[in-house]
This record gives sequence, C-alpha cells and structure tokens, in this order.
Amino acid sequence: MQFQQLQKQFSAHIRDPEANPRPADVEDRRMKIYRELFFNNVNGFLESGFPVLRSLYDDQRWQQLVRRFFANHHATSPYFLDISKEFVLFLAQQYELQHSDPPFLQELAHYEWVELAVSTAQDSGQLKPLFNVQKQPLYMSETAQVVCYHFPVQTISVDNQPQQADEQPSYICVYRDQQDEVQFLALNMMTALLLDALSQQPGMTLAQVCEALQRQAPQFNYQQLYQGALQIAEQLAQRQVLQTLDC
Repeated sequence: MQFQQLQKQFSAHIRDPEANPRPADVEDRRMKIYRELFFNNVNGFLESGFPVLRSLYDDQRWQQLVRRFFANHHATSPYFLDISKEFVLFLAQQYELQHSDPPFLQELAHYEWVELAVSTAQDSGQLKPLFNVQKQPLYMSETAQVVCYHFPVQTISVDNQPQQADEQPSYICVYRDQQDEVQFLALNMMTALLLDALSQQPGMTLAQVCEALQRQAPQFNYQQLYQGALQIAEQLAQRQVLQTLDC
C-alpha cells in the first residue's frame, strides 16, 4: 500500500472507526491510542468552549454530537483555537437537528463561541478613544461584534430551555472593555442599526449615520434620530465600543 493511501486510511479510521476499517498492518491496540487521543482532544476543547451547551446533553448524546462533527466536518484551519469556530460552522451548515436536540442549538453555540472570538480578536492599534462623537469619524472597535438571536440565549440553562423563539429578536454587543475583559451589552433595535451601519461603512460622522438610519426608519424625523443617536454614541464611546481613527 502506498504511503498516501495508508495515510488516508489511517486518518479516515480515526475520524470514523465504525465506517472505515483500520489499516490491516496496524494492530487495533495501537490504533485505539490514536483514536482516543484525537477524539478526546477535540472533545475537551468543545466541552470547555461550550459549557452551557454541554450541560444540556447527557454523556451519550454529547458524544454522538461530537462524533458527528469529528467524522464529517473538514476544518479549514489547522489551529486548535479555531475548533470552536469550526464546530459552529458545522452546526450551521451541515448538521441536521435531531429530535433530541434543543431548537436553539445553533444560536446557543454561536453565543458561546462569540465570547472566545472577541476575547482573542486582534487589535491593530489603528483606533483610539473617541471624545467628540459629533465631529470625529466613527468606527466600531475591532474587538466588538453585534449579534442577533431569536432565542434568549443569554438566559438558557439546564432549568431554562425555551422551546419557542421570542416574538422579537435580541441584539447583543459583545466587546472587550479597557481591562480586556469580555462584556455583553443588550441593545435595542436602533442601537443595533447604528452599529450595523458603521460596520458596513466605517468612518461616517454621526450626521451621516443618522441620514442612513432615517432611510431605514422614515417614521422618525432627522432631529429625533440625531438626538437619540447622539446619546447612544456617547454611551458606546465611554465603553470604547465606538472609537475613532488614530491619525
């Protein structure tokens, strides 16, 4: 057997030993070491990265979920740090919800992952604190993300597992504070729209943001939008969610 064929058979067996036989010239005792080592490493990362989600599953069902991910998902990153992201992608793009899965599985997994994503996000140092929100160009912090969920993921626990989505979605800003601690800030729709506008077109002034918001919410006049956006922007600048360019 050629070496590349042996490699493929070896890795296929480690991924899914029930569907792929081990190489004939490798004894099962040795293969078991590799099977357990690789799977347990991945499982350990997922258990530490998704503690709430893990708590909702018994051992057997959790092992089945991780095994499906391990066997079927082909990661695009070689880094262990990205295993959590790959798991979220697997749940969103490949996995079909089982009867025993909670309906909020994908959203809860994303919510738990985004904390890690924000905590490890790179800061280029190009942005600085914002002191004059009315005149300086506005940028969303490089270590902040705005997320939207239809289930109240921030309240889910073993004793609180909603089976129906909320009537209104929840908007949350996840960001790093000045002590590099990850914080979660509940947003109303207008604040979410403001931050979304800046993520789409960074560097706008507050007046330009309000013009964009008025196109989406024509029921409000410009002055109403400006006063509301000014108050929101000042609060976000204090938290350094909004920053400006370091020229």
